[in-house]
Amino acid sequence: MKKNSLLVIILVSVLLGLDLLIKYLVSSYLTSVNIIDNFFSLTYVLNDGAAFSLFASRTYILILIALICLLFIVYELKNNLDDRVLSVGYSLVLAGLLGNFIDRLIDGYVVDYLSFRIFSFNYPVFNLADILIVLGIIIVIIKEILKERGKRDEVRSK
Repeated sequence: MKKNSLLVIILVSVLLGLDLLIKYLVSSYLTSVNIIDNFFSLTYVLNDGAAFSLFASRTYILILIALICLLFIVYELKNNLDDRVLSVGYSLVLAGLLGNFIDRLIDGYVVDYLSFRIFSFNYPVFNLADILIVLGIIIVIIKEILKERGKRDEVRSK
């Protein structure tokens, strides 16, 4: 067992549990609460599509896409356990994917609740799982760019 395996298991478990708990609380107790006028509110939304309503009402396609992504992320995670930064990045993506996948598989939709209004634009409502996916992807991309840059610098110095 590689040294970062425990980190991955704990991180994914805690974040997935937190995501599912928040979605349960939102669906049980929330309709809409204005937190910061004309900027941020908590709004209970059932989303049967993906980002920006892509594939709306096509749950089976979204489940299939999620399964493919989950397999890819698990493969990449397994092959990058020796890199703590990539392990964290892929763990965030995995936790987010699992959170939305479980919602979609059980209920046919995802519970969203974070609503922002920025410069008169109502940004699409999203959830913690979405944040985890985006942050994880950003971490992986930055790490891969830096890795490639390091390889190029190493070749130049030879």
